[in-house]
Amino acid sequence: MLSRPVERLRERFDVAIVGGGITGIWVAREAASRGLKVALVDRGDFGAETSAATTKYIHGGIRYLEQYDFGVVRESLRERRILALGAPHLVEQTKFIMPAWRWSKPGAPILGAGMALYDLLSYDRNREAPSSLRIPHPRWMSKKKLLKSVPWLEPSGLLGAFAYHDTLNVHPERLLLAYAKSAEAAGAVLVNHCRADAFVVDHRGEQLVVEGIRATDLLNGESIEVHAGVIVNAAGPWIDSVLATLGRDAGVGVDRSKGVHVLTRPIGGGTVRDAVFARAKSGRHVIVSPWMGKSFIGPTDTPMGGEEIRADRDDVRSILDTVNSTMGRSERPLTADDVELTTVGVRPLIKAPGSEGTYTASRRHELYHHVKQGIENVWTIGGGKWTTARATAEEMVDELFRHELKRLREVKTNSRRGAAFGTFAWARDAGPYLADAGRELVEAGLSTKSAEIVARLYGTEYVDILHLVLGDRRLAEALPSGDIAAQVVFAVSSEGARTLSDIIDRRLIAGTVGRVDRESLEWVARFAAPLLGWDASRAEREVSREDARRRAADFSRTA
Repeated sequence: MLSRPVERLRERFDVAIVGGGITGIWVAREAASRGLKVALVDRGDFGAETSAATTKYIHGGIRYLEQYDFGVVRESLRERRILALGAPHLVEQTKFIMPAWRWSKPGAPILGAGMALYDLLSYDRNREAPSSLRIPHPRWMSKKKLLKSVPWLEPSGLLGAFAYHDTLNVHPERLLLAYAKSAEAAGAVLVNHCRADAFVVDHRGEQLVVEGIRATDLLNGESIEVHAGVIVNAAGPWIDSVLATLGRDAGVGVDRSKGVHVLTRPIGGGTVRDAVFARAKSGRHVIVSPWMGKSFIGPTDTPMGGEEIRADRDDVRSILDTVNSTMGRSERPLTADDVELTTVGVRPLIKAPGSEGTYTASRRHELYHHVKQGIENVWTIGGGKWTTARATAEEMVDELFRHELKRLREVKTNSRRGAAFGTFAWARDAGPYLADAGRELVEAGLSTKSAEIVARLYGTEYVDILHLVLGDRRLAEALPSGDIAAQVVFAVSSEGARTLSDIIDRRLIAGTVGRVDRESLEWVARFAAPLLGWDASRAEREVSREDARRRAADFSRTA
C-alpha cells in the first residue's frame, strides 16, 4: 500500500529522488530493491504530468529506425518483453497495421526492410512468454485483406499493409502505481504532492556539496529538509528547472515536446480490433487504437515552451485532419464534436545541437554527473521513455554504487525477472486468474463490467476490494465507467490519493474513458471526504474546483 508517510522524510537517506514519473518510480524501486534507503518526492501525483498521458503502448519504437536509432530500438524491444512478463494482467499483445500507399514515404520496400530489421532486433521476444504474450513475425497483408480488417481506410492508391505486434499498456497509470507499490514494499518512502524547492548545499570554495533537498508539503504548506547521500533529479521535462535553483550552469539542456491524444467515437463503428498507423500525405502520422470501446488517437509531437501543459485547437485539429485524410468516403470524418477527451503529456528530450525538431530527436536517455560543473552528489536523468525506464534505473543505480555510494553494501537482485506489485504470477497467462477473480467479485454483488475492471486494475489486490464490499455492500455502487465505491475508499486509504483528480484520473478509470460530470465528482467526494477529513463545505469546494479544472481542459467545450 502507498501510505504517504511525510513524517519519514525527516530521516536520513542514501538516495533522494525528485520526480515521481515512471523514471523516478523505477529508480526508487531499483535502488530500494538493492538495499538502499530511498526517498522520492513529486510536486503532483505519481505520473500525473507525463507518464499517465501516453499512447498506451510498451513498444520498440519502429519509427525510430528512420533516425537510425538502432540502440534505442533494441533496448526498447528487450524491455518490452521484460515489462510484459512482469505484469501480464495489465498488458495485451496488439496487432499494428501499417498501410502502404503508392505515395507513402518511405515506400513499401523500405517499410518492409524496416519490418524485417524490427523483427530481427526482437529476436528474444518470446523467451519465457506464455501463449497470450507471444509475438508472431510481421507479415504482409493484401489490399483485400486489409480493407476487410480496416474498412475505413481510403482504398485509392492503397497497396496493402504490414502487420506487426507491440504491447498494449492497458492502463499506464495503474501499471506505474504497481511499480510505486513495489518500490514501497522494498522500503522506499514515496510522497506525492510534495514539491522540491531547492537543494541543501554546503559551499566549499567553488564546490557545491549537495546534502539534500528542501521540500514543501503542498497539502499543508509545511517545509521539510530531506537529507541524503546523493540526489537523483528525475523530473523529466522539468529537470532544468530543478537544477536552476543551484544558481549555476549544470550542463543540462532539455527540449520539451508536447504529445496530445484524443478519445473519440469508435472509427469504423467499433469493428476494427487492430491499431492502425495512419500516415497522411503531409508526412504526419498518428496511431488509431481501439481502446475501451472507443478510438484513442495520437500523439502529436510538437515543441513547447513554458510550463503550461494544455491541448489547444491546433493540436486537436492536427490529429483529426491526419486521420480524416486516410479515410475512405464511406466513413464519416471526425470532427471536434466526436472528441470525448483530450490528454496531453510532455516528453523530456535531450537537447542536441543541430536537431531538426522534436519528432526526429532521439528517445535515448543520458545520465549526467554534475561533478564537472563543481556540483557534488547530484545526478540528472535526461531523455528516455516509458518502455526503457527500468533499464535507465538499473544503469542509474549501478552508477550510484560506483561513485557516491560505493562504500555501501549492495543487495543482489534482478529486476529483469521481477513482477510488478499485484501481479498474479511472473511470465504466466493472466487470463485464468482474471476469470477466477471476476467470478468471485460477481458473486459478491458486482456487475460483470465492474468485476472485470477491478480484477484487471488491482491484480492480487482485488481481494482487498472484495473485503471492502463484503464489509459494506454500499461500496459495490458503481459509476457509469464501471468503477465502484470500494475503489474510491481503497484509493485514499491504501494508494496515496489525496485529490479528486488523483482518484478519478489515476486510481479509477473514470477519468480516462470519457468526460466526468459534476454528479460523478460529487459521488466520488461522498465516499472520499470522510477519509480525507473534509467537511461538507470543503467537499463542495473541492468538487467545484475539480469541475472547473476539467471544463477548462475539455477541448470540445472550449473550442
